[in-house]
Amino acid sequence: MTEISISNDSFFNIWPYVSELKAAKILSKKIKESELIHKVYRNSTNDFEHILLATEKENHFVKVVVDKNKKKALGYLLLDL
Repeated sequence: MTEISISNDSFFNIWPYVSELKAAKILSKKIKESELIHKVYRNSTNDFEHILLATEKENHFVKVVVDKNKKKALGYLLLDL
């Protein structure tokens, strides 16, 4: 996995999926979208992206896994680092 710069807009558009996570109360609506994306990683074949989203708790993240070929989010994981 290679880290991609957050300022690089070439990563997958996750905002519709983020809206679903907020509606399901998995992500807080209090976090500003400009501060939501913590890190973005892409695999060596450029097929998948793992996007870490910040939560209100320190070192707790929601990881969204994206299939770039199918152009859809596959799901999420809760990470407690």
